[in-house]
Amino acid sequence: MDAPTPTPTAPACRSCGGRTIRWGKDRAGHVRHCCKDCGATFAIIPPRPLGAMRLDPVKATLCLSLLTEGCSIRSTERVSGVHRDTIMRLLVLAGRKAAALLDVLVSKVEARDVQADEIWSYVAQKESTKVRNGIADPRIGDAYTFVAIERNSKVVLAHHLGRRTRADARQFSAKLDGATSGQFQLSTDAFDGYTDTVPMQFGARVDYAQLIKSYAADGSDERRYSPPQIIGAEKRAISGEPVESLVCTSHIERQNLHMRMQLRRLTRLTNGFSKKWENLQAALALHFWNYNFCWMHSSIRCTPAMAAGVARKPLRVEDLLAA
Repeated sequence: MDAPTPTPTAPACRSCGGRTIRWGKDRAGHVRHCCKDCGATFAIIPPRPLGAMRLDPVKATLCLSLLTEGCSIRSTERVSGVHRDTIMRLLVLAGRKAAALLDVLVSKVEARDVQADEIWSYVAQKESTKVRNGIADPRIGDAYTFVAIERNSKVVLAHHLGRRTRADARQFSAKLDGATSGQFQLSTDAFDGYTDTVPMQFGARVDYAQLIKSYAADGSDERRYSPPQIIGAEKRAISGEPVESLVCTSHIERQNLHMRMQLRRLTRLTNGFSKKWENLQAALALHFWNYNFCWMHSSIRCTPAMAAGVARKPLRVEDLLAA
């Protein structure tokens, strides 16, 4: 006759070490126990495999898809039913994966015509409020995202989050140098941080020019919400032999519009701005990964990564989670 199967012993109380009894299950189905002495309750949660997510992959995909379509954290919470803290942790995890994949895949890309610009945002509070409050933290206040796009393939070659300084322009130029190969033409605005940095970083393999725009002075109330009127533009060669007809920043400025439409953190006059520098970094990496590898660009009828020869087919958010 077979021996009876022994009943598993109840674990000791985590608070006082007393005897416990079963006390139902939690929402995830894990067995709970209650202490007979102190009344404390706790659940027995089995350890997860290394790298596994506790969140359902279907819901994780939904959350990231909503974030890349311009939804805020709280609107994503309302639609998906996932708590906002979980969404934030998922965003940071996905952002780190996206940044690592961009560094590996978007490297030594053949470029012919590159445009670069900086788009303004802020973290926690605007720069004027930061100065008024006497805060010296460099990761609070104005935050500029440096972006470089290839005019023909529309692929974002490099991006960098920092301040609008010469040091950050140097870091951005180093990233762009590693992401490109061959001789190409570079067009930027009149930001003086590029003037010495670009020729020093790229040498003779870049024909660099600046497009310097002049704006009309406007003291009306409309100036706060409307862009000023452009009254003139000058094309200035900085290094190499740039072709004057190709000196342009229209494509990168259209890319700035796309960023503000698809990234809730960059939408003006809302409370969806980033509260932490790390969260903005993760959101930017996720956005550019989605744009390069998932977004079907209407003008080239494929993803920018496919047009640049970096990918063979469009990717999905599930591929990022599985990476």
